[in-house]
Amino acid sequence: MYLENNEVKRYPFAAIFAWIMVILWMGVIFLFSHQDSEASSGMSGQFAAGILRLFGGDLTDHNLEMFESAIRIAAHAFVFFVLGLLVSYAFEKIQVKDLRNASLSVIVSLLYAISDELHQVFVPGRAGELKDFLVDASGVVIAVIIYQVFKTIIDLRTELEVARQEELHLK
Repeated sequence: MYLENNEVKRYPFAAIFAWIMVILWMGVIFLFSHQDSEASSGMSGQFAAGILRLFGGDLTDHNLEMFESAIRIAAHAFVFFVLGLLVSYAFEKIQVKDLRNASLSVIVSLLYAISDELHQVFVPGRAGELKDFLVDASGVVIAVIIYQVFKTIIDLRTELEVARQEELHLK
């Protein structure tokens, strides 16, 4: 804490931590995208085979290939869903509210998704694809919508609680 104009101000630790988490998650996405095609396919193939074995699925090449494709799509959506949540939270911590928060969160996250697909163009065996960007974008948009809905519900509940407390004091 520090004193400014005779008011006690708090250091913005929560905001700094939130933006550090955004940057770290962007780093995780970068590392996944930086894998060459062989490493990326190997990782998703092993994961898909493990899940199919766990649930007793048929391990034919066709089933494994289809499931691996679904896993890759889900992974794209998931990592950008998390990014959308983290960016929304970080903007909230620097006092960006409601529609502006949602808009900036989507813009920042989608710009990173575009840069991620461009990055993949330069990785051996990988390609930047519009389909992947659209999956990334859907993850971001769903995350931001969910974040805003929950934030609105929490804010409304807080306002109702304050109103109820004020009403009790007036009686």
